[in-house]
Amino acid sequence: MRKFLVIFIFIAFAGSQAQTIEKAKNIIYLDFGIVMFPGVATVGIGINYERMLNDNISLRTGINIGILGAGSSGDGFANAGIGMPFTVNFMTNNKNKFEVGLGGGPRLDLYGNPGKIRLFPAARLGYRYQPDEKSMIYRFGLDLPANTYLSTVGIGYHF
Repeated sequence: MRKFLVIFIFIAFAGSQAQTIEKAKNIIYLDFGIVMFPGVATVGIGINYERMLNDNISLRTGINIGILGAGSSGDGFANAGIGMPFTVNFMTNNKNKFEVGLGGGPRLDLYGNPGKIRLFPAARLGYRYQPDEKSMIYRFGLDLPANTYLSTVGIGYHF
């Protein structure tokens, strides 16, 4: 009986040591951008999905709507559109990640040339707080989606 108890404890202990914490691989987040300069203002919002391929690389796609105002007092519309960017992102290997992303995507004009679809570049340079486990993520930086605005802040969930 004693041998059975020792073997049982050994197997239970070995099984508990073999468990690993699985890293979350999916991210859904909102990004926002409001940038104002004399005579020019942009406002935009987007919803994005990212898939982490490993600790350093992710693929992102999303849908964004942006409005660009221009004029002598910044009160006239210059452009508005819906963009669908796709980017490949490279980031550092910890919770506090610095990131760089490149890509592009189509944009549907809503003002100026309504219905016209054009390809636009997408790029990002920034910082994100993203733990390995399921949790909230926070992004700061510059993100030029395939649209007419600069995203500066993002918040989402990593699962």
